[in-house]
Parts: sequence; C-alpha cells; structure tokens
Amino acid sequence: MSDPATDEHPHPEIEAELSELIETTLPAERQREIEAHLAGCEPCRKAHEELREAMTALSGLHRMGAPQHFEREIEETIRRRSRGRFFGRKTFGDRVPLELIAVIVLVAGLAIFFLLWSSETGSLRYEKPAQEPKIAPGAREVLPQPAPPGATP
Repeated sequence: MSDPATDEHPHPEIEAELSELIETTLPAERQREIEAHLAGCEPCRKAHEELREAMTALSGLHRMGAPQHFEREIEETIRRRSRGRFFGRKTFGDRVPLELIAVIVLVAGLAIFFLLWSSETGSLRYEKPAQEPKIAPGAREVLPQPAPPGATP
C-alpha cells in the first residue's frame, strides 16, 4: 500500500507542463528548462515516463466516427427531455438578423427627423428673429447695468 504523502508530486508546476513537453508545444527555452529539471529530479522524471507510456498506449486506439444521424438524435432527445425549452420554436429576433432590425430603426429615425425638420410647426429648426425685440422707452434706465471694467463693488 502506498503512502499518499509520498505520492504527491513535489513540483506541480513541472507536472502541469509534462504533456506539453511530450507533444513538443512548449517554447524552446521552457522545454530546455523542464528537461534540465527532469535530469535532476527522480519523481518528475518518473511522472514524465508514466505520462509518456499512457499517451503512447492511448495513441494506438482507433477513433470511431459518430453514427449517421447522431446530431439529430441528440437534439430530439434534448427537445423531448426539456419539453421544447431548447431547440424550440425560434423567436422573431432569432429569425431576423439584428443588422436588419438596426437598419430599419435607423431609417425610421431619420424619417421622423426630416419630417419634423420640414414641418412648419416642427421644433427642430432654429430660426433667428428678424429683428431685435423692441424695448419700451425708458426701460434701459431701469435695468441693472454691468459695472464698468476696473470698478470695485
């Protein structure tokens, strides 16, 4: 019977990269670092060899293709078990592309803008008054005037 305390790997950061070392997907510098570590660490070297043997054994297995109607059968099973919550009837947003909806909203907004702009009562057009408003005689003397520059209050 093995002791769990001694079965723990002493360098988990190395162990995490062993499969990448075997598949040669590590950067060259990191690969050299791990190989140097393996040369001096018996537990890591043992774990590396065990992983290599397991990957070699698994690589000999034959891959099988999925049955012909596999996807359709999976969808039917999910639909049946979920009572139609998945793969159910599509909503309006699923059938009409979002881009088309955005273009329609943009065109409608521009149409409303130009309609308001061109109407006589529309509030989008700013027109300058034809002339300055008339002030009653003597009103300028009653209105407070700004203090001349340099005057102290």
